[in-house]
Amino acid sequence: MQAPDSIETILSRLMPPALSQGGQFEIDAMIDELAGPEREVVVPISAGKWMVRAVTGGGIAAAVAGLLALVPMSDGFPRSEAVKVAASVPEFMLVSESDRVESMTDEGWQEDLNGSAMHALRLVAVEENHVKDTESGMVMMISETREEILYSPINAF
Repeated sequence: MQAPDSIETILSRLMPPALSQGGQFEIDAMIDELAGPEREVVVPISAGKWMVRAVTGGGIAAAVAGLLALVPMSDGFPRSEAVKVAASVPEFMLVSESDRVESMTDEGWQEDLNGSAMHALRLVAVEENHVKDTESGMVMMISETREEILYSPINAF
């Protein structure tokens, strides 16, 4: 077996020599030249208009809140009739529904709690409902995937 010093010298010959300091400066200069001039980021200083914007926004919010506080006091139709009208118009309407089996896997024979043999079949089923929003007319598809295991008793061996 060779001495550890000789292995280290062999491995040091495989390692590339470091760049000279002048070469490193030339590479840095080339990268800076390719990158172009630095962009200046100018952030304007606020001119004190924030106070005007805050007071204006607060005034608008107070006006809207005042109007909303007065609306329930107006003599429109009674609230009970409004609830009846809203309840009679459905928001969503079921257009179609479907169930399909995507995959079936035979799980073999299994034993139930009573000790009798059962044949197990694993199903992956997908239930899809198409629902229409009556207000906008948009039809949405709601999909639900479920996994079921069907057991059937085995009478004859």
